[in-house]
Amino acid sequence: MSRAQVLERSPKKRAVLEKDKLSKRTSIIQAAASILQKKDWSELSMDEVAKRAKIAKGTLYLYFPTKEDLCLRIHSADYESWFLDLNEFLNTCSQLDAKKFSNWFVQSMDRHTRFLKLLPIVPTILEKNASIQTIREFKTNIKLQISNVLPQLIRFFPFFSEQSGFLFLMQCHALAVGSWSHGFPSIQVREAVKDTDLELFVLDYKSFLETSILHLLKGHSTT
Repeated sequence: MSRAQVLERSPKKRAVLEKDKLSKRTSIIQAAASILQKKDWSELSMDEVAKRAKIAKGTLYLYFPTKEDLCLRIHSADYESWFLDLNEFLNTCSQLDAKKFSNWFVQSMDRHTRFLKLLPIVPTILEKNASIQTIREFKTNIKLQISNVLPQLIRFFPFFSEQSGFLFLMQCHALAVGSWSHGFPSIQVREAVKDTDLELFVLDYKSFLETSILHLLKGHSTT
């Protein structure tokens, strides 16, 4: 066996290779995340990501087979950041009621703009074209984040069980996603409803979301 083959098989060499892979992977995610901070998902190109990460386009596809796969990884990291924000909020609260929670939820979107930008396209675009492994890891991460924050949520809202608290956070997510198209309609939709009695289909996103979460939380308290 040659010296090169021995080195390739050695634990130390494998560790170096794994470290290099992790470094490249991190560099790619950071490059794409930086672009998405300024651009919409539709404007993101893998060419631009490869150039920003200073790697060949072919190398990029070895790590992330599709743009959707890459964006779902970024969204998973953004989810973690949002849940850290929620954890910090709950940890620093001495008192918390439904109105204060619903207001925090909506205001948090301003601090996590990339998270909000990708949120509505996760089920319709990203999850349809990402790998099974990436989707599984994404869902596992969300489950972990929710499980970690539940004890704090239940501390303030003791009518929640772990199951109903989990359901409540999933319902908040569904409201945030489902009302997006009404709060931020396309140019064509805005033109179609402009100066007509159809304008009621265009919502004030923050106001609608805050009110909906408030009513949802109050509803849970009475069941």
